[in-house]
Amino acid sequence: MTAETIQSENSEAQKTNRNLAIGVGVLGFGAFALFYILFFAVMITRPGLLFQLMPVPSITDAALSDGNKTFLLVQKLDMSNVNPREKKPPETKHFLTVLEGTEPGVSQEIPAYEQALGANGRLVFLNKGSYRTFDGVRWAEERSDRIGRDPRGILTPDGLYVLSSFETGPRLSLIGPGKTGDVPLPSEYLTAEKKDRCPCSRLAWYQGRLCLFWTADDSIAWAVFNGSTWSSAAASPYSGGYEVIADDRSLYFFHREGEGPDRSLSYYLFTSDAWSGPVRLQVPGVFTSWDVFIQQGKLKLYTQHITSQALHTIEKENLVDPVRLKAPFDPASMLGNMALIMAGSLVLTVLAVFGFSALINKFKQRMWTEHGAEYEFASLFRRFLATSIDNLLLLVPSAIVIALLFSDFEAIPGNPLRFMCMMFFAMALFFVGGYLYHSLLEGLYGQTLGKKLCGIRVLKADFTPCGLSAGFLRNLLRIVDAFFYYLVAAISLAGTMKWQRLGDLVAETVVVREKKRETIVKSISLTEE
Repeated sequence: MTAETIQSENSEAQKTNRNLAIGVGVLGFGAFALFYILFFAVMITRPGLLFQLMPVPSITDAALSDGNKTFLLVQKLDMSNVNPREKKPPETKHFLTVLEGTEPGVSQEIPAYEQALGANGRLVFLNKGSYRTFDGVRWAEERSDRIGRDPRGILTPDGLYVLSSFETGPRLSLIGPGKTGDVPLPSEYLTAEKKDRCPCSRLAWYQGRLCLFWTADDSIAWAVFNGSTWSSAAASPYSGGYEVIADDRSLYFFHREGEGPDRSLSYYLFTSDAWSGPVRLQVPGVFTSWDVFIQQGKLKLYTQHITSQALHTIEKENLVDPVRLKAPFDPASMLGNMALIMAGSLVLTVLAVFGFSALINKFKQRMWTEHGAEYEFASLFRRFLATSIDNLLLLVPSAIVIALLFSDFEAIPGNPLRFMCMMFFAMALFFVGGYLYHSLLEGLYGQTLGKKLCGIRVLKADFTPCGLSAGFLRNLLRIVDAFFYYLVAAISLAGTMKWQRLGDLVAETVVVREKKRETIVKSISLTEE
């Protein structure tokens, strides 16, 4: 074969490679453009469809009891109808779930409410101008103009007492069969309400009397209604966030201390016209919210943690009979949903790489003869498969670090620096460890484990062993090759004679199949022909 013929064939091959690289680039960037056009079109017209793919957690708003059973009130965001153009925000849906043993039962969707309470075998949901009751089987709704804004209520043998706000000021009303009417409020409360506009009121029913608590001058004040007049009671022992509940014997005044990981719960006990306490409760873990209620004569504490929920019975300073539930925010479930989304993306990526690899294989010369040996360049798909295997192997140590981190997820708020350091370590382990893994193994042995399993090897451009310097250099450019999901590498591979990505061009390396056949190179002169 003459030099002119060889030069002509090389020129034709380079032209084919150039056109092939242009074709791969146009197809690749066209696919990206189409994807993003469709993505933003859906985001603008029907963003709710995309939000439905996101694992949006539900939130347990409160726990309460009708005296016999425990109920959970759950909020969930419905993203399906979100539309910024039509100014449609996410819709909050409310659900009522009865706790059956240690597992939540079937949930039922309920209308929005402002406050929920329970006693005497039923639940009551208050709204401005109405209230709904649930006896465990049937629902009933009543209209009442005695319920204003921000209602707070309590069920008593006399009926339903509701404290709410109107244009003329706060109003306390009794709603019951044959007993509906307004109850005058204590003058001290009215003074505090005018001064503060947010007296943080609580109602309790203690030994046949209505008790009203409110905040005043950074302290807690309260008064007792005997059916006709209010009387001041013994000074309350604490100021701050609080809840008050009562049974036939005692009045319990719960309050929280501290914030974040240092948050704790204590309660005072009011009996015989005197306060005693505080009794400090050793709540396990870091809790984000809490509720107290009485069920079947026992004092119950519900706590919501980041990854779990718990229901305890309070016996003096001890929490007994724990019932643990999954929290609405479940990292394992959310990671599982994300893994499914990633798996779907991976399937699409594999199909795309397979298609590009088939296109390149059809038009590009794969064999190369050097020093009497014939080499076959590794295809795009085979190289992609080897890289995927290596990345999976590199993910194992990082996944172990992240698994250890999430195994004690509730401790994260107490030590955010530890969380950040471990996440940084996991990322460094993957990226820095990956760079060293590829560079050292390819430089020393010409193969990573993924390449060995796929039957390919890294050599220098003259088909001699790779060497450490070339191994480190070719992998340094992997960052650039990885742009657009390795589309840059695919374009470079399609446009070069020796199937080289940018890292290979800079380091002067190639990737070939392990299979090598010795050939006899015959030199025949023109005179011999």
